[in-house]
Amino acid sequence: MKLFKLPLILCVIVLLSIVSACGADDIIHGKSDNWDVSLQRSTGNYSITYIGDEKRIKGFVFDLTGNNIKQQGKALEEQGVPFSMSGTVTEAEKTKDPITFKMSWNNQSETVTFE
Repeated sequence: MKLFKLPLILCVIVLLSIVSACGADDIIHGKSDNWDVSLQRSTGNYSITYIGDEKRIKGFVFDLTGNNIKQQGKALEEQGVPFSMSGTVTEAEKTKDPITFKMSWNNQSETVTFE
């Protein structure tokens, strides 16, 4: 009986590791010159992080678009650096179509698209 328990325990540990790793695998990253954006399609969670050289972010707005997806977000005030924002994309898990993030700030704009 002891010989049977050890392989069974190891098998359970391996299966749990595989299952927990599957959820993390669908996090995808995209970068522009000034922004690093990550998206986890299975949950819709996203994160937008400023990676540029400016010291202040003024008038930050982002548009998030895709097939049947249209959201917008903004920072209400001038922000210092480091700056990041996160949230959830509605319906992201239901589409395999491209999802585009367009960030606008300091009279500039850049786009990151997830295919």
